Amino acid sequence: MKKGLKVVLVLLCLLGVILSTLFYYAYHQYYNYLEARKIIRSIERDFPELEKKLATATRFYPGPVFWLERGRLFLWRAMAEIEFAEPVNGTTYLEQANQALIKAIQGCPVDYEAFWELSKVYLLYNYPVPVYADKGRKLGQEAVCRHPFNEFTNLNVLLVFFEQWPLLDDQEKDWVKDRLKILTEADSAFVEKLKGRWRADHRETKTLETRLQELGW
Repeated sequence: MKKGLKVVLVLLCLLGVILSTLFYYAYHQYYNYLEARKIIRSIERDFPELEKKLATATRFYPGPVFWLERGRLFLWRAMAEIEFAEPVNGTTYLEQANQALIKAIQGCPVDYEAFWELSKVYLLYNYPVPVYADKGRKLGQEAVCRHPFNEFTNLNVLLVFFEQWPLLDDQEKDWVKDRLKILTEADSAFVEKLKGRWRADHRETKTLETRLQELGW
């Protein structure tokens, strides 16, 4: 009996060592990726090496943080293809981003960042035609739901809603109105920050102000 218990304990210790090694090596690859990303010259040229590091990390330890970063990388690559008018190639990378981000969400369903990144995937499908924009907006709402007072997320999600204003239904506009009320109660300067972001992207604020007036702001 004692001998059998010792064997079990030894096996558990070996298993712990193996898992720790895999965990360490995965993070080693992840941090190598983060360092390499700082000095890249071109996403097109450096993508294979960057993706290889994250693929190794997810293979050795499929943690949600690695899948999230891998999804971001595929999304980044897709945006480059779309920018250079290669929508077919862009779609391939968007699909890979989709798969990686879903795994990140499955591993950590409370992570707002994964939902925000996945929302961008759906906003970019068939770009510039907003075929899946409604799905993208819903995922944006899910991101806000998981971190309701994160300024970065709220600003970005609300910008998407205001940019796609003609596509919104009444329920979505009510949601925007409620978010503005909640956020301005917490930060009286929030609407001005929103206008600042809009101005930086669109070089004007009249369009946004008109849409805000529709909501009574």
